Order: sequence, then structure tokens, then C-alpha cells
Amino acid sequence: MAIFTEFTGVILAGGQSRRMGRDKALLPLAGRTLLEHMQLLLRQAGVADILISRNQPGFITDSYPGKGPLAGLAAVLPHCTTPQMLVVPVDMPLLQPGLLRHLLTTASAGESTGAWYFGESPLPCVLPNIPQLADYLTAQLESGQGDFSVRGLLRYLNANALAACDVLQLVNTNTPQQWQQALMQRDQPDRLSL
Repeated sequence: MAIFTEFTGVILAGGQSRRMGRDKALLPLAGRTLLEHMQLLLRQAGVADILISRNQPGFITDSYPGKGPLAGLAAVLPHCTTPQMLVVPVDMPLLQPGLLRHLLTTASAGESTGAWYFGESPLPCVLPNIPQLADYLTAQLESGQGDFSVRGLLRYLNANALAACDVLQLVNTNTPQQWQQALMQRDQPDRLSL
């Protein structure tokens, strides 16, 4: 398996999980918590260095509370020492390492670092660790009326969109119903490809 040393894995697990009614990062999945599962997934994809944005003791916490995934990115950015980041949300239980390897391989094939994502979903994505990223995050988060979406960030970075061979892997789970549906899909492993 290839190890992608130019990438740091970033797990965004700082949300309040209001719609789920309990901490999504601690949901049980295959004998682990969802957070542990996502860490394993990044390692299986070939990323050795992993940072976790999570507003709990022992993790990297947001400097801009309540501002969503951009706040998590801004918090981990000073800890990132590689030229690129592979960013995943904690709440994609159907995501497979092969799809992440496809994203990493495509992003590392270019001559310069750029932003990459699957057109069907803004996350997971690859972001370049460049000054413009930090500048954008600061400007949006400090404005009070900024665009706090990952899609807005990807537009700003002129990100390259890939087609996902299995969009089911990109389903995130925000409610107990979505979680149950994902678990039922997970029980059908032949449905998941790449």
C-alpha cells in the first residue's frame, strides 16, 4: 500500500450533533467509535499523520466556536506540516479507503498542490496548505457574515472536481434515521465499491 507522506489527514469532528441527539463521533461502528473508524480509514488509505478537530479535551479545539467546518480547518491548520491535507468528516460511515486513495493519487499526480473533491459532495476533499487558505479562513471566520461552507472554500480555491464511482460512500449521517439507513447499507458490502 502506498503511503502518502505529503498529506496530513484531518478529521472534522467538532460539530454539536444536535440533529443526531448524541455525539456522532462516539457512535458505535464495527466494534469501534465512528471517530476511531475514521482514523483507521485514513490509515488504510495511506495517510500516516492525522489531526482531529474536536471540541473536547485532548483534541484540537475551535478558536471560532459555532462556525462549522471552516473553524475546524482553521484550528488544525497551524498543526499541519505537510503541503496538503486530506479532510474527512466524522459522519461518513460508508466511506471506503479505495475512494480516498483515488482522491489522494489524483491530487498527488499534479505538478503543483491544488484542491480536489468529488463533485457530488464537498467532503472529503484535498486542500493545499498554502497562505491563501489561512487568509481565506481568517477572513470568513472573522467577518461574522462570511461564507462558512466548505463549498465556498472549494470555489475560492478553484478546486478540481472528480466523479465518484460510488456516491453512496459520500452519504453523511446527521439524524438517527440517516444513521440507521447507513448501517443497513453497510450490511450490504457488495454495494460498496472502489
